[in-house]
Amino acid sequence: MAHPKIKRALISVYDKTGIVEFARALVDEFGIEIISTGGTAALLKENGLPVTLVEEITGFPEMLDGRVKTLHPKIHAAILADRDNPEHMRQLEQQGIKPIDMVVVNLYPFEKTVADPNCTFEQAIEMIDIGGPCLLRAAAKNHKHVWIVLGSSAFSGVLKILGGGCGGADGVLKAGTLAGLAAYSQTAHYDTQVARWMNEQTRTSVVRGGPTKLRYGENPHQSGEYRSLNSGIALHQVPFTAAGEDFSYNNYNDANSALELCKELTRNLKTSAACVFVKHKNACGVGAVADAGKAYSLAYLGDPNAAMGGVLACSFFVTEEFARGVMETFDRWGKAVGAGGFFVEVWVAPAFDEVAMQAIRTLKPWGQRVRLLSVGKMTADPDPAEMEYRSITGGMLAQTRDLVGLNEDQWKVVTKRTPSESEISDLRLAWLIAKHTKSNAISICKDGMLIGNGAGQMSRVMSCRIATWLANENGHADKLKGSVAASDAFFPFADGPDILIDAGVSAIIQPGG
Repeated sequence: MAHPKIKRALISVYDKTGIVEFARALVDEFGIEIISTGGTAALLKENGLPVTLVEEITGFPEMLDGRVKTLHPKIHAAILADRDNPEHMRQLEQQGIKPIDMVVVNLYPFEKTVADPNCTFEQAIEMIDIGGPCLLRAAAKNHKHVWIVLGSSAFSGVLKILGGGCGGADGVLKAGTLAGLAAYSQTAHYDTQVARWMNEQTRTSVVRGGPTKLRYGENPHQSGEYRSLNSGIALHQVPFTAAGEDFSYNNYNDANSALELCKELTRNLKTSAACVFVKHKNACGVGAVADAGKAYSLAYLGDPNAAMGGVLACSFFVTEEFARGVMETFDRWGKAVGAGGFFVEVWVAPAFDEVAMQAIRTLKPWGQRVRLLSVGKMTADPDPAEMEYRSITGGMLAQTRDLVGLNEDQWKVVTKRTPSESEISDLRLAWLIAKHTKSNAISICKDGMLIGNGAGQMSRVMSCRIATWLANENGHADKLKGSVAASDAFFPFADGPDILIDAGVSAIIQPGG
């Protein structure tokens, strides 16, 4: 029998994962009528499901190569009508329109499309969804009466509620309210990414003018604001945050540090996926290997306690599978290593899959407040003319950016033994991490993983001690043997290298002097 709240469902999805099974359950178990469009309708019909085509309702065929399908009063009135308003229902009846009680939509994968370096302008334009966001906004406005289903990860929960679980009809209303909030976050995110991409095509600023007020400054008793100085797309330009808390001064600072290191690794270690955890502007975990999931586990396990409450940056498009792995970090690895807990303050990536965002927002309580920053491609070469700024009381310092990366043409082996290929690979990673670690900096790496980072000490010897101590403290004693270390400045005496060598470090890179 049909559910008392849900009699007709409109299904129009780009990603058709699980849609046949879901639609079959709606029809067979709950007697719900299915309305659909284009490729979705064709797939459902091929699998023997009864489907009413949208054009049968509107009297208009799909037009303009599918650009116009659901943009019609007979569709949107059916979604937007307030069932508690007699006049709304009278008008529907007068026009022969039956209400639509459920909208199942996922949007064209715009972010994933433009993240491909081979994506053309024309391909990007065709991936700008129009009908999908309109359906989501309409259903979200009328969420009291219309249930929104966002992606395949929601299917099982929807069927459970329809079957009488989670409070029956009241559960539908509650779930519909939450889905409505998620829909507005999703369409806001989608529009922001389109605007970001279009801005990137013209290289003009999307937002200019006055400052943006921050949650607070470096400390809660200080006020703070963000002022845009450059026109390029980066962390400092139109950040996206959906349903998370506002950014603070420290959030921006740490997110910028994580982004810059992740971009550096992406440009220089071209075959690797990179994941970076940053705490107080310094890397506390880095993984750079071919597999994204492995890179993340290496970054987290580098220093699990420091990673908690830190900033995470990933060099790749965040999928649902990867997002679920991050959300389940503590259960997968944290308990085994004795971590105190896990959450992320800010998460930076080129882009987030829509279903991944839903997983982030729903799987753990901290996912509702994490700030998400979609920053576009990380492979672009930086502008050598761009300046970086640092505030001092009553003024500002400016300098050109440090764009020296893997200057391997200048590297010289000054010992009798030449580093092995695996050591060279780790030296590259350590060299780039040390560059982005506050001086005095000593970074120790092994097998694509940061295992100890000594940062910000008045003495380079103390940074060596901290880096080796952290490696031991975080369970990497076995990795110290044959590890490599990078120093961000020359060693004036042998005491620093002696500490590293005694710990098991077999190769060191430093600028000379």
